[in-house]
Amino acid sequence: MKNISNKKLFSIFAVLLILDIIGLIFQTQKTGAYNLNGSYSEANSVGLIVSVLFGIVISFPLLFAFIAAVIALFINKVLPYKKRFIRIFLFILVIFYAIFLVRILLNFI
Repeated sequence: MKNISNKKLFSIFAVLLILDIIGLIFQTQKTGAYNLNGSYSEANSVGLIVSVLFGIVISFPLLFAFIAAVIALFINKVLPYKKRFIRIFLFILVIFYAIFLVRILLNFI
């Protein structure tokens, strides 16, 4: 964890987020999806694109912020909590968005 800076982690996160968003927009042009309430969103509809973008930009980072807050309590107690939290949060986001990008790319094959 000491070899990579927070700026590098943030730039990797930003690139992966942009690639994920582009991949999801292309993916929503092909197929629709069912919502949690059972309704169906047609392919390439505004509602589907907005809900997908809301999930990837807001919902997942909030979930991972809670996970990072818990993990930061136990790891590397030498650093202040704020620095531990930011680094762990960025690591979790980079790992998630990298796995998510691989999944999106596999759907195109």
